[in-house]
Amino acid sequence: MIALFRGLGLLLEDNELYHSPFEKQVDHWKKLSDQQIREEVNLLAKAKCQWLMASIVLWQASSLLILGLITNYLWRDDFHITFTRVVIVLGSWISILFVIWFMANMFDRTAGFERWMKAFNSRARISSDADSVDEVAEALEMAKHYPEVLDYKQAVTANRELRHEDIRIMRELGRMRQHSMLVGELNHIGDDGLRLQPAF
Repeated sequence: MIALFRGLGLLLEDNELYHSPFEKQVDHWKKLSDQQIREEVNLLAKAKCQWLMASIVLWQASSLLILGLITNYLWRDDFHITFTRVVIVLGSWISILFVIWFMANMFDRTAGFERWMKAFNSRARISSDADSVDEVAEALEMAKHYPEVLDYKQAVTANRELRHEDIRIMRELGRMRQHSMLVGELNHIGDDGLRLQPAF
């Protein structure tokens, strides 16, 4: 169970990282080595198996406990099976399962199945499954045109191979530079004395 808690801790660190400033994300991924990423992936793999087993046991135990309390309340005075009682038990069971599904779906975004997959995907090697041709082509174009993107790529590849998250960061770095250049052009357009006159 130690791997489970360490894996959940790593997911929480990831959550905090994704909500931190982009510069902090860049620094974090730039410093990661192949050895660190392999260790994190191995830890996440062990923790995910334990999390699946613990989740199934926990949710099933919770639902059965609640159902047991309802059943005990209905049959505490007599043991006659009636249609009304059967409907109440089945309706309660369906309601409990729906509430558990809803809670699990809300939890999923923080440390659930969706979050585990995001953690694995971000650390995955570049492949046609994880990274589309368009995404890789965009990262390549950004590296060709913007020095900061190329600097990031060279800093990473000096220590390890590129990962899925590196492609995202390279594209985002390029977009930020592209955005600042477009804003600069927009601010200076018409500054040659040929400003547009207002329509009204």
